[in-house]
Amino acid sequence: MALQPHWEGLIIFVYMEFRTTFPIPPYPKKLVYGQPVFSMGSCFSGLLESKLSEGKFEVMSNPFGIMYNPVSILRLLAACLRGEGLDAGGVLTYQGRYFHYDLHSSIHASSVQELMHNFGETSSSVVKILSSCSHVIFTWGTSFVHEHRERNVMVANCHKQPAFLFEKKLLSVSDMMDAFSDFMDLLIPINPAARVVVTVSPVRHTKDGIPANQLSKSLLRVFCHELTCKGMPVDYFPSYECLVDDLRDYRFYRQDMIHPSETAEDYIWGLFIKAFMEPSVARTYEEVVKVKRSMAHRPFLQDSDEHRRFLKILIGKMENFEPPLDFSEEISILGQRLGGTE
Repeated sequence: MALQPHWEGLIIFVYMEFRTTFPIPPYPKKLVYGQPVFSMGSCFSGLLESKLSEGKFEVMSNPFGIMYNPVSILRLLAACLRGEGLDAGGVLTYQGRYFHYDLHSSIHASSVQELMHNFGETSSSVVKILSSCSHVIFTWGTSFVHEHRERNVMVANCHKQPAFLFEKKLLSVSDMMDAFSDFMDLLIPINPAARVVVTVSPVRHTKDGIPANQLSKSLLRVFCHELTCKGMPVDYFPSYECLVDDLRDYRFYRQDMIHPSETAEDYIWGLFIKAFMEPSVARTYEEVVKVKRSMAHRPFLQDSDEHRRFLKILIGKMENFEPPLDFSEEISILGQRLGGTE
């Protein structure tokens, strides 16, 4: 007797789903060329900066270095908008350099005066872009904070000082909401058209264990939810859910099992583009990225006719972009390369 194939079972297999994807609705305000973007928060904020910059969006990200907890971020920006300087009591020295507890370790100077001056210069730049940007993007990293025992104040960075100097605490949603309200009270008068985008960083903070990380992230998620329910110009982008619930596989983490892999970053960025760019802007963005990456091409024979044609075509593509896109610097560089081949 001939065996009959079980087509019904095969059809069921073909239509099985092995991922839990979810729709991300379009957002009310889109990114457009000619309007700057400001972002601040965890290292995931740096990813947004690199992607936007590659597509020639004007963007300022983490001007005071990477920061993780919402209250430190929001208080620092509020100080900038008020025109306040750094608290002198937060200065510390290490190996002949001066740091501040409100700033990342990458921000330091040779003297207190230089540190304060540099902060003032950066603060002015921050206020300038906050007053004109279309979007302010926050990537919250953790709800855990450290409080300096002697000064009884929260710090943004411990700068590897002895642990006994600090007390670790967990922010409440109320703490974060109060800091956000203070920031918005200062932002809206100078830029009422700005739209704030909040997201929970998918980077895991595992130093205190997975349960503590989940506790921290859950508070951040509740905080974001509360922000979007208060009638403020705030949107939530689910970057955390994209990695944890959509991709949901250690293949999409780097070797440290903490940071998203490059593939995961590209996937989340693709979803961000779809949500925050009109199709025409997204096409322009992709064209800009393609042209910029072509500049990195290194020919086998630099003096060949083929390479000269390549450079001329590339210059032509750059000249075809309309303002506010400006390729004058790149065209100058390519012109020098072209001159060197003749």
